[in-house]
Amino acid sequence: MQLGPLRALADGPPDAPATAVLLHGIGLGPWLFEPWLPMFAQNGVRTVRLDLHSAKDRGLAGLIEDVELALDALGGEPVVVGHSMGGLVGQVLAARRQVAGLALICPLPPGQVRLLPPLGPLRETLALARPLVAGRPLHVPWPLYRAVGMDAMDEAVARQAWERVLDWPNQLTRDLALRRPQVDPGAIRCPVLVAIGRKDRLVPWATARVLGDLYEAVTWRYDDLGHFPPWEPGGERLGANLAAWVAAPSRPQVLESEGYGPREGVGHELRRARRGEEMQKRSAYGQKRSARGG
Repeated sequence: MQLGPLRALADGPPDAPATAVLLHGIGLGPWLFEPWLPMFAQNGVRTVRLDLHSAKDRGLAGLIEDVELALDALGGEPVVVGHSMGGLVGQVLAARRQVAGLALICPLPPGQVRLLPPLGPLRETLALARPLVAGRPLHVPWPLYRAVGMDAMDEAVARQAWERVLDWPNQLTRDLALRRPQVDPGAIRCPVLVAIGRKDRLVPWATARVLGDLYEAVTWRYDDLGHFPPWEPGGERLGANLAAWVAAPSRPQVLESEGYGPREGVGHELRRARRGEEMQKRSAYGQKRSARGG
């Protein structure tokens, strides 16, 4: 199907109680979420997977506009589920329009939260500089994906997934590296979920925790998962929990009581105290209060 400028794959009946729009990361595709589709169906959730690489490269701002047009064509107020780059797109859109919920899986943070580039094989990383400067798409080689993004996957599965990966659009890559937009947390009125893989080397769990603090979100941490949970051993646990949350998005009542150990703090007061300290270390947010107080 076509939704505005983007191709889409829909699964489940149009009259399902809940609809989730699934946004994949850069270089990936709707296939990313395939292992989780049965779990969404079991929870009465219709899924619409957008192909974010089905439009020409107009950079991050153009991509966000394309997704917004797709949401207009879809209608209603879906839950937006974003992985990696798709998570950043989802944050911007949730601040612009009303959605039923926002689920962020290993998400790129907005511009006010610092994100250090991951360290991978040096030769493969340096080789990406030439096409980036020349304005060409970036072909990310297997050794780099395996060392950084797909390191928590079984090797055979990782190799199959890498063979489905597309070259990274040049302008989009530049924008993600240098011009990630800031997001006003007070503009996001829906429930927010942040799910973190402790083994994630692209979006470290500490960065994602800061993001959870920023939005006062439900925050889950899975110590055995990395950056590609749908395809990793144990990823079905996150998929099942995510599908249940999407079916009935909720705000946290007790924050992080199971997600973090006692030394890292439990509850609203400790989270808000930590938010100031960690925001100062890891972001441009500093000691400022969010629009939701704290």
